[in-house]
Amino acid sequence: MSRYLLSPGLLRNMQPANEEGLRYVVGRKFVDVKDSGTVHVEFDPNLGTYRAMDLYRKLAPGPALYRNAGESTWSPARQSDTAHPLKRPSADNRAAESAVPTRQPRITLVPAQLKAATSELLGTHFARLYPQMTHGERVMQLRSYNLSPLQHVRLRDDLIAHPSELPEWVVQHKTRSLNTDDPGRYDALHQEIEPLLLPLRNGKLLLSRLGDYGDFSESVSREFLDGFIAKLGYLRNDSDCLYRTDIPALFRADERTPFEFYNDDRMLPRLKHPRGATTEKPVSATVSLKLVHAYAGKGIDSPDPVYLLYNNQKNKYPGRKPGDPDNESGESDNDWSEASDVELDPERNYETVRHDQKIIFAYIIDTRKMEVVLREENHLLNAAARDKGAWFPEDELEALISASKRGIDSNRLWLLDSTLTRAAKVEDIAYEAGYQSRMDMEERTHRGAYNRYEYDALIDKAAQAGKPILTLGKDKEWFANDIIWPQ
Repeated sequence: MSRYLLSPGLLRNMQPANEEGLRYVVGRKFVDVKDSGTVHVEFDPNLGTYRAMDLYRKLAPGPALYRNAGESTWSPARQSDTAHPLKRPSADNRAAESAVPTRQPRITLVPAQLKAATSELLGTHFARLYPQMTHGERVMQLRSYNLSPLQHVRLRDDLIAHPSELPEWVVQHKTRSLNTDDPGRYDALHQEIEPLLLPLRNGKLLLSRLGDYGDFSESVSREFLDGFIAKLGYLRNDSDCLYRTDIPALFRADERTPFEFYNDDRMLPRLKHPRGATTEKPVSATVSLKLVHAYAGKGIDSPDPVYLLYNNQKNKYPGRKPGDPDNESGESDNDWSEASDVELDPERNYETVRHDQKIIFAYIIDTRKMEVVLREENHLLNAAARDKGAWFPEDELEALISASKRGIDSNRLWLLDSTLTRAAKVEDIAYEAGYQSRMDMEERTHRGAYNRYEYDALIDKAAQAGKPILTLGKDKEWFANDIIWPQ
């Protein structure tokens, strides 16, 4: 059973169990297992009862469950309990419950069904209620009620049962949604959407499973949506993309040594990232430490050879490997150079010194109070920006940091050791190394030595000197929001 238990973060804002012992979020059913925790369940017609299920479909169906007499809790089914299986909730019961304003529709839904309910409302029920309106006007009319996706389903069901007029709860909800002084005006939408965000950010809930669920353009008014997004903690930049400033950290694999960042006092944005999603130049990173392990782990033979044509991050033009012909390109490959307040080196055709480098470094970037644009959440909550051409990385779980013209300050950069379990500040590592040792280590790295152990030793030295160390346990899959920085 333990493999199916939900983390506490997924239980926030989940409605309490109803009279059948079932809890609902976005149409999915959950039950509280006595003395254990909460699990996602689905009805198994072969067993005639509910059974625990993995919310992300990575595990096989779990144990059958039975309702504890006189309680709202459940327990793993015993053989003696299966003689009296539970009945599947009837359509009549669901219809009766949908008449109660405080209830969400008692129905298991998938994104396609949510979208179908909205289409049916506009094409059938609103066409009957408002025959004088065009389709566009009916869209605006539906939006004015500021209904959540599940409320669309509930309204559709109510209009099937009573087609002549809108139910009173819709009018009441609209009035409440327009009252900016009502702290509960966003409750219905918040209860459905907020539990999705962290699993979506961490890759535990795939965008492909949500389909068009996040396209709210035909669901609520722009004023209401903007208020709801602000309640969730997002801001909107000049590119019309959503960003947050409370993401503790992001992870990045990079071929640049910690000494290069220390010498320059910054990490400059890398090449080739189109503009469009961030306020300033984007620096890509990931929310998943596991992905950094894939980028910078043993499966990677060498860094991107394009980057190794630059001896350092201040080179405006790429160099050439010894023996290669001159590169007389008239344009800079570094499209950041014209917008930066950092003086770049305009030399051409210099001989490269790092083209044989074999190791990639893993960094944690302290992104507190920085603009972070999250890919998955923009796709869910802000499809309009993507339709306008805002660029997002193709990789899943990728995020963009908006870097100022001077780049990301080196005091925000922490180097991870080769086990990806400990990190120290770049500045502390450089201090512990000393000037000559930094020069020698970096030269060996550029020549192609597998000398990551030397950097690990500097992290050990920083720890022994009492410098702050970030420790990441091996028994946990680490994501951006898990990072708690040492004082």
